[in-house]
Amino acid sequence: MTPIRLRHLTAILVLFPALLFATPAAAQDDNVLRSFEPDYFAHFAPRTALDMINRVPGFQLESGTTDRGIGQGGANLLLDGKLITGKGDDASEIIGRISAADIVRIDIVDGSSLNIPGLSGQVANIITQKDKSLNGTWAWNPEFRNRLEGNLFNGNVTISGESGDVSYSAELRNNARRVGQRGIETHTGLDGIVFQEFYEDLQSYSDSPGASVSLTYKPKEDHVGNLNIEYNLYDEDTRLKSTFEALTPRGEDGLFEYNFVEDEWNAKIDGDYEFPFAAGKLKLIAYHRTEHSPTFETIQRFNRQGGRLSETQFNQIADEAESIARAEYGWTPSEGRDWQFAAEGVFNFLDIESEFVDVLTPANSFTLDPARVEEWRGESTLTHTRTLSSKWDLQASIGAEYSELTYNDQARDFVRPKGFVALTYKPEDNLSIRGKFEREIGQLNFFDFIESIDLQDNLGQAANPNLKPSQSWIGEIEFNRRFDGGHAITARFFAEEVTNLVDRIPIGVSGDGIGNIDDASRFGVEIDGTIKGAPLGLKGMELNFNGFFIDSDVDDPVEGFSRRLNFYDYSYWEFDIRHDIPNTDLAYGFGAFQNHDTKVYRANAIEDFLFRGPWGSAFIEHKDIMGVKVNVSVQNLLDASNDFERVLYTDRRDIGSVDRIEYSKLEFDPFIRLSISGTF
Repeated sequence: MTPIRLRHLTAILVLFPALLFATPAAAQDDNVLRSFEPDYFAHFAPRTALDMINRVPGFQLESGTTDRGIGQGGANLLLDGKLITGKGDDASEIIGRISAADIVRIDIVDGSSLNIPGLSGQVANIITQKDKSLNGTWAWNPEFRNRLEGNLFNGNVTISGESGDVSYSAELRNNARRVGQRGIETHTGLDGIVFQEFYEDLQSYSDSPGASVSLTYKPKEDHVGNLNIEYNLYDEDTRLKSTFEALTPRGEDGLFEYNFVEDEWNAKIDGDYEFPFAAGKLKLIAYHRTEHSPTFETIQRFNRQGGRLSETQFNQIADEAESIARAEYGWTPSEGRDWQFAAEGVFNFLDIESEFVDVLTPANSFTLDPARVEEWRGESTLTHTRTLSSKWDLQASIGAEYSELTYNDQARDFVRPKGFVALTYKPEDNLSIRGKFEREIGQLNFFDFIESIDLQDNLGQAANPNLKPSQSWIGEIEFNRRFDGGHAITARFFAEEVTNLVDRIPIGVSGDGIGNIDDASRFGVEIDGTIKGAPLGLKGMELNFNGFFIDSDVDDPVEGFSRRLNFYDYSYWEFDIRHDIPNTDLAYGFGAFQNHDTKVYRANAIEDFLFRGPWGSAFIEHKDIMGVKVNVSVQNLLDASNDFERVLYTDRRDIGSVDRIEYSKLEFDPFIRLSISGTF
């Protein structure tokens, strides 16, 4: 770690205890840290339960796992005391379909006090009305950007209600995007002379219409069933037009056009049923998702007079699916003592068919060998949750995972232990300190096994049938503190030791792909919080902030020096200030964010994605124009840009020399975003 990075982390560690032990807030219930009734959110004019969750001070909604399988834990969100089955953003999508009118209150509880293995820290429990009336919400979110078509088709409609023993919600939506950037790219030789200049204009249009339905069935006491069905389309058309000019004899003049098209559909169904069984409760869970994704890439090159020099295509069809069956049996032998045994089976596969086409010289065309990756995986865990005292809670889990990975009929299997110990200390009602030590098994991205061709950058990826999942030891400590007046702050410090890190490695003589590196480490801090304006004499004002700093260390597999892990956000900060003007329906605010990514070290190149920010925005909102809420914002007020630098070598970095340095600065321009929403 460099001295500057060490000073940043040291400053946070020194100053943070002063915040922890400042004036506390008033005492709350033992397990319920905070409660928020609808009146608390009224001045925000929320439309859905998700709108309300996003305004809870000092609480960050965390998505469920995106790894294969469901596993323990999930999103830090409960609905009427029950964990929402699903993956990724499923939980937030479900509460986004529940009308704010049906919410009784939101409780923030300590996850370690719940008999839900893997769930710790702050958890939001959304309590809904018992008899829900039929109601709905709608939203339209157009955007208007310079030199792009207006995005007029982003929006959604939801309904929710209850009939007898069944409550339901449904949504129609289109997550449309219209984005673009443009600017100059230069190529510079080792002598420092720019030999070629490009003017680039990138435009990407996509539409993602979809429909979702959720049903909850409660036929009698302690019997609960859920069914979720979803279908989505995804159509993308991305075009890059680049005009290039030679500045020295080494350069070239001409034009190239790049086009990427995707025409995907995906579908998902999952369900669960919980009921009393023997001395406890049994929950049965099933999940299936499938996706069909054809993609088509084309590059055409023209000379200065417009004559076509080349046209190449890379076409690929990807079919993938995941099926999960899981059973959880929990029992409580005595008060403050909970046990759960869980078993899960998962099957995943990815089928890839690819071809390279040279339109002008068909003899150069070829079809890549079809590739199939599949995995059969099973795991079982035993988890115990125990209240040690009024101030201490313990949760511990032990388990094992068996996995059989097959790549084009080459099979390998693995057996690995997993588990965790989590301890929560609540010295005061306004302060909780949570520690956790965990053994985690990483999940592989099946696309990392597959050979691919990058037409745009001429940097492909070699196949690697020997890829293994990573394993990590993770230790973390988290502090949650509340203060008088509604202020709140959360901080998490963590360290991770990784074996079999999944990263880019050299493959063969000059190939580059995804593989494993023996050892690596990561460590960092995350902080988020809320400061209320009312105690400071600024009624209706609120400041929310969050950020993190993550450092890492790994030995570069090509040159052997110590560096950060490839391509992840190592620092990020964000804040937003909102002022709801008292006794009016008006609000305004502004905010900004900035992130920094680590470099990407390939066998023959070093890439640096440079977001030149910060990104700034400001809005004004009226909450009741004939019953409709209207929010108008200006985005990118500070003229942020996407900059990119790539150092290309003549061969592998350890044996070659620098061939050229590519640098581009692509700008977005400020743009207007509207959010218009209502209820019915």
